Amino acid sequence: MDFVDLLPPAGEDNPAGITSEVYVAPLLWFLAAGLKGVKTTTEPGDSVTIDGTHEFKAGLGFVECYATQDSSEPKITTIGEIDGYGGQVEFEFFHPGVKKEAAEFARWIRNTPCVVITRTQDGKLLQWGTKGLGMSIPSDFSLAKLSGGRRGYTFKVTGYQAGLLYYEGDITLKRDAVGA
Repeated sequence: MDFVDLLPPAGEDNPAGITSEVYVAPLLWFLAAGLKGVKTTTEPGDSVTIDGTHEFKAGLGFVECYATQDSSEPKITTIGEIDGYGGQVEFEFFHPGVKKEAAEFARWIRNTPCVVITRTQDGKLLQWGTKGLGMSIPSDFSLAKLSGGRRGYTFKVTGYQAGLLYYEGDITLKRDAVGA
């Protein structure tokens, strides 16, 4: 790894936040060698870029979760101390409504280590979670007050990851996957 200059933006936008697309896949859904690691090549950025498209067991893939705009602020906070720094991932996203499918998803996903993919406003895909370090996704639910508020699920993505991981592969969706 070689350090390169980190120059200021040259007139390009730097939009904050993520889009309303959040993709989730349990670690158990990937083929044995299907959850790709980072590239082993040495070009700038390769050590934080996933090497290829993830591969799933037959009939499986990412499930797409709609997230209300401006309900999420993914962060990696540095934790630890000198000679032992790491990163803690934390973010929430809100999914509106009182659908049975959302209730079922909330129930089974909370105890299932996952990989989560989000898309930034400028189109970059970021991966949260890796083999052995899946994200946890517990949730809170609210019916809100008659006078207003958010009615639905607040999903809380948490876990540990040293830094950002960029995903440049295809997003295979479970709804499009071919069964066994």
